[in-house]
Amino acid sequence: MPQDDPDFAALTGSRICHDLASPVGAALTGLEFLSGAPGGANPDEMALLRDSLTGARATLEMLRLAFGRSGTGAALDATALGTTVRGHLAARPRLRLDWALDGPLGRAAAQHLALAILCVIHALPRGGTLTVARAGANGVRVAALGADESDLAAEPALWDGLAGRAALPAPDPRRVEFHLLAARIACGDARIDITRAAQSLMTILLRPAQD
Repeated sequence: MPQDDPDFAALTGSRICHDLASPVGAALTGLEFLSGAPGGANPDEMALLRDSLTGARATLEMLRLAFGRSGTGAALDATALGTTVRGHLAARPRLRLDWALDGPLGRAAAQHLALAILCVIHALPRGGTLTVARAGANGVRVAALGADESDLAAEPALWDGLAGRAALPAPDPRRVEFHLLAARIACGDARIDITRAAQSLMTILLRPAQD
């Protein structure tokens, strides 16, 4: 499995540390406020601490699903996954999530979806709308639309590589999800169709066709 590659393991570990550094740092700042407050806890400081820890937990759940082993356990509830994604995005107030996916998701399908979502988020650093919905009976659509008709920051080399039209750039911790998803697709675990324009990006992630 691609997850056994030691380079992927190191890159994934770096990515998890990077993504959790900010919310954990905010939580520590909240604790410093509390320790120095003469009259006890301030409601605003408590809200900062609670939101930071909630976001950190959601991010950890998201990264565990995306980068861990999918396993063969019980199916995951798509609505619950949407709640996890929303928590992961809570620190990005300019990024709106439109989640229109429900029902059960197999462990492997949920992992592929989590990786695809992490990939698509890269296209929205300036905000916009991330949409997740069914695509027919066998697929899930993950789409990005830039805020206020702004262009996406979609790096062509990454998306062409994920679509199989070119080689992916050398992996780095910030983009490791592209390589992990591409590896799963190369193994036949999923198929992907990508449409990219200046202000929009759409991926349709499909389970292997049952011919």
